Amino acid sequence: MKATGLMIGDWVNYSILNLNAKVFSTLGNHTIGIQFVDNNNKVEAIHGLLEETINPIPLTEEILVKNGFEKRIHTSLSNNEDYRYYQWNPTPEYPDEGVWLWPNGDSYTYNSRISDIKINSVHQLQHLLRLCGVEKELVID
Repeated sequence: MKATGLMIGDWVNYSILNLNAKVFSTLGNHTIGIQFVDNNNKVEAIHGLLEETINPIPLTEEILVKNGFEKRIHTSLSNNEDYRYYQWNPTPEYPDEGVWLWPNGDSYTYNSRISDIKINSVHQLQHLLRLCGVEKELVID
């Protein structure tokens, strides 16, 4: 995982101890500053780590649901097939708004009007939400 592809606040996994942590800085081309946090988001330790010891955290249905994404079913009018997707909606008064993610094998797809964006890790979901103007603190553990 490249340090240059990360942003402050991104969740990553420290592979040597298999611990999830948050990025608080990129300390150079190959070093990442991370914070190990507890379940209350309190910092327990801070370390500078080489990028080869950092891995993305796979995005799972459990993480989506834990963070307010609702599992929904869409029935196609053209072929009458059911498609499941996950929607996060910060404004309940507009039920068709928000962020929709469609399962696609081992990843999820965000369908924008311009192109499809493949999301397969937590930090990529964080980047997508930020691009949509949403600063949401994700729960991982």
